[in-house]
Amino acid sequence: PQPGSGDGFILQKDLENCQVVMPPNANTQNFRKLGLAVQFQNISGVDRNTGKPLKVDPNLSKRMQVEMGKLKRYTIVDLHSDNGFLADMEDAGLANVVEQGEQRQIDLLLSGSMTFAKEIRELSDYTQVRYVAEFDFICKDLKDGTQKFAEKAPGLAVREQRWSITGGMRGGFSEEEESAACLEAAMKAIAVVANKLGNTYPAGGRIVGCTASGERMTLDRGFEQGIAGGQQCVVFVEDEGVKIPLCYARAEPSDNTSGIIPYAWDKTGKDAAIFKKKFDADPKAFIKNNEVFAVGYGVPENPMDAR
Repeated sequence: PQPGSGDGFILQKDLENCQVVMPPNANTQNFRKLGLAVQFQNISGVDRNTGKPLKVDPNLSKRMQVEMGKLKRYTIVDLHSDNGFLADMEDAGLANVVEQGEQRQIDLLLSGSMTFAKEIRELSDYTQVRYVAEFDFICKDLKDGTQKFAEKAPGLAVREQRWSITGGMRGGFSEEEESAACLEAAMKAIAVVANKLGNTYPAGGRIVGCTASGERMTLDRGFEQGIAGGQQCVVFVEDEGVKIPLCYARAEPSDNTSGIIPYAWDKTGKDAAIFKKKFDADPKAFIKNNEVFAVGYGVPENPMDAR
């Protein structure tokens, strides 16, 4: 059977019985850290029960930049060097503050707005309080000037208020607690954004070695270059400019390299069969004499915390 489009969370069980195909956006030119500028503006919130504004942390946009930096796939770039709020990220190697006139380091621009809503649902023995986040975002590739996608990303955090024996309500929320609930909803929405980015610009690298049996390969990229734990991959060889998928594999990253463990080899392609025969005859020589790569297929289930 054919696998899914890769546009979602992918586990080994989703691929191991499927035909081996390339992910739709595989590009060896993107097998590097990409410069990503993040601009979430127009942050607003409303309590739909009262119509009053909902207090939202004004620093939430900055927090989203921090979270995107944790993906390691990207170097977060500050468009305005006088902001200063990325200094700590820059010290940690997660960000790169770009001076005006040096914005050529930016590959992608992720921009949009964040809106939050508080909803009250009266149930039989308690009140459910729902904090809904929605990111309306656009991703532009600044290298070729194209808009890659524009989507809405939802997030939800749920709290409960229960009646006490005396008839009083327990579980009221302070502004700080409501701000924390909005952050939780925002984190779920940003995971959707990370998923979309991961599928549009899948991470990958060059296979530089393997064991004598060929049961384990070594990739020249690791966690620091955006290879996540649990990342499903396609191992492929380039032949006269043509990408020929060989197998599905699982990545086990360390800081700067990854173990690649094949688990499902292609059984349908004629070219793949020829290369598989050569690989089986001498795995080490095959890796040495061919351009062999691995690229992510889909993203892990928890892309924001996939060490």
